[in-house]
Amino acid sequence: MVRVDARCVADGAVCPVCGIGSTRFHGSYPRCPSDVPSGGRRVVLQLGVRRFTCGNSGCARRTFVE
Repeated sequence: MVRVDARCVADGAVCPVCGIGSTRFHGSYPRCPSDVPSGGRRVVLQLGVRRFTCGNSGCARRTFVE
């Protein structure tokens, strides 16, 4: 088995609704896309994603994932 753990190291992310950048960290969780075989071996991909709070008080989206 091959296991790949990945996470973003940027300081923040941009809200997909209003386009305003945010560094206000709200939480995180692992996300595991479907396992895919490669060269006959099982591959496990685990992504560490972070949730941010939108800094725009007028935005309809309060939190978003990077």
